[in-house]
This record gives sequence, C-alpha cells and structure tokens, in this order.
Amino acid sequence: MTDDRPTATAAEAATKARDDCRVCGELTGAERIHIREMMFGTRASFEYRRCQACGSLSIDEIPVDLGRFYPPTYYSNDARMRVEQDPLWRRAAIRSLVGRRAFGRQGLSQRIARRVASVPDAYRVVKDIIEGAGLTTFEDPILDVGCGAMPVRLAILRKVGFRRLQGVEPFLSGDLTYQGVRVKKGELGDIEGRFRLIMFHHSLEHVTDPLATLRQVAARLAPDGRCLIRTPIADGYFWRTYGTDWVELDAPRHIALFSRVGLERLARRAGLEVAGLAWESGAWEFVASEQYRRDIAMYEPGSWFVDRAGGAFDEDHLREYKAEARRRVEEGDAGRAAIWLRRARAGEAA
Repeated sequence: MTDDRPTATAAEAATKARDDCRVCGELTGAERIHIREMMFGTRASFEYRRCQACGSLSIDEIPVDLGRFYPPTYYSNDARMRVEQDPLWRRAAIRSLVGRRAFGRQGLSQRIARRVASVPDAYRVVKDIIEGAGLTTFEDPILDVGCGAMPVRLAILRKVGFRRLQGVEPFLSGDLTYQGVRVKKGELGDIEGRFRLIMFHHSLEHVTDPLATLRQVAARLAPDGRCLIRTPIADGYFWRTYGTDWVELDAPRHIALFSRVGLERLARRAGLEVAGLAWESGAWEFVASEQYRRDIAMYEPGSWFVDRAGGAFDEDHLREYKAEARRRVEEGDAGRAAIWLRRARAGEAA
C-alpha cells in the first residue's frame, strides 16, 4: 500500500517499454514477471522486469490511461489521521514547546507554555523527520512531492510551528489549501526555489522516470538539505516470502520498486548519496499479502480491510504478524524503508 498520490503525468504515462533498467540504467537481461492488480481486484495482469544487475522491479510498459487506476475511492483521497486546528494561543504554546524540544531554543514564557502540558501526540509523527533532516528553524523550507489532496504530515509540521511548507500533486483539479498548507497542482519540475527538506512518502515508486525526478531533487536541495524517500524495498523478506502476491508490488501503480542496491545506484546517477536508512514494516503487509495469496483483493467482500470482524485474521494472527514485522525491522530485512539522501560530495556523482 502506498501513502500518497502518484507523480506521473498522462504524457509520461504514454512512455513505452524500454530495454534499460528504470532504476540502475543497466542493459542486462531481466526476469519477466506477471503481477496482478489486487487493490481493487480487477486482477488485470501487468508484465514487470526484475533487473539482473540491481534486483529492482519495473513495469515493462506503462499504461497510457494510468490515471484510471487511481479512482475516487483510492485511499489517499482521505486523510489518514485527524489534525485538529488549534486556537492562536495554543498554537503559540505548542510552537514554544516544540522549539525547545527540537532546536533547544527558548520561546514563550513558562507561564504561557504551561497552558499546554506537553507537545501534541501528532508531534511524534514528524519528530523523526525533523531530526533526520537536521532542521534548525521553523523557517526551513519543506516540500512534499506527491502529497495528495490532504498532506497530513505538512499539516502537522504547520501545527507544531513550521511556516514555509509546500505540497505538489499532479492529480488535483487545481491548486488548493489544506489546513493552511498550499498544495500546487503539478510536478516537482513546476516548483521553484531551494528546500532544506524534500519528501517522497511512498510516491517515488509511482513516477515514470525516477532518475529525472531525483536529478530535479538534487537541483532543488539546499547545500545542507536532505531528501527523505519512504518506499518499498524489492529484494527483502516480503518479496522472498510472497513473490508476486506481495502487497507492495501494487501493479500497475508502482512503476518501479527499488532494491536497496538499485536505489543507491539511482541516487548516485542523480548526484545524490545515501545519508541514512531506517527500516519499516507493519502487520498489515502480512495480512494483505496472505489475502492476495488466497486470491482475496484488498477492497472486496471477505477482505480484512473491508470487514475486520468477518475477515480471516483474528487477534492471534495480528499479534504474530506484529511480532514478525518488528523482527524484520530489527534485522534490517523489512518491507519498507525510509532513506535519507543528500547532495553527493564533489567527484562522487556517477
């Protein structure tokens, strides 16, 4: 499952099959794999190639009508958590507390700050982002690429005090504002300026040309900036266990699924380098993949995601899957990862 809307245009979607790997650029042979669309249960089959050089997967031919695979019921049209709007006094107090926590700076008086006993729970959602990017001020500019119509993380960043926030999403009817955050209809190439942080929360795997996209990132990062990419990792435990039933394959919406080696090579080709990596996984990945193995799509009758009480997975299953997900994260062999990139040092770009 992805977190955000895609960043591919209709024109890009017309791109035909190619011989080189979309990820590492090598022309080596590839294993041909057929993957079904199983989020909505159309079961249409799409041919992918697994690169023999880097192990990444990429779709052989991008559907011209790619947009039809993102219907109004696509889950990213809904906010995944509620971000409450605060009165001005509370926003000021939260900003003061977060400023002390994140930057070690003094803010409002203790009397005002005490009106909010602690930073909001939502701060935990963005705490690792703030720390991983090395942000030092609420004025640091932040861009979320492929953020959808409801960029919750940007709204949380605004809630805790950040001011220079921008989202960009191609599949909108027009520009919009979500809880005070501007979201532009367009793509990364339509955005000007430099950013301390550029984020792709499960959107890079949707773009038709990941190399061109990361080159645009390199051109827009501040010298000390960071790019955060959260994405499935295609050569780990879930691929080995479930193969074409792995939920993260998500054909045909996922144009490319990166192996760890493939993503590192892609970054170098774009003038970037890996600065850090944290593994991620959850019980839902097991549930969905087990369902696909049983020919149960995500959003059809009998699915746990439609009717948890009537699904085939009870609390014992979920406890087992949660424990296994934690184990995979600890062992560095999970289904997803958060990868931090920075501009490559002189002489290190491919």
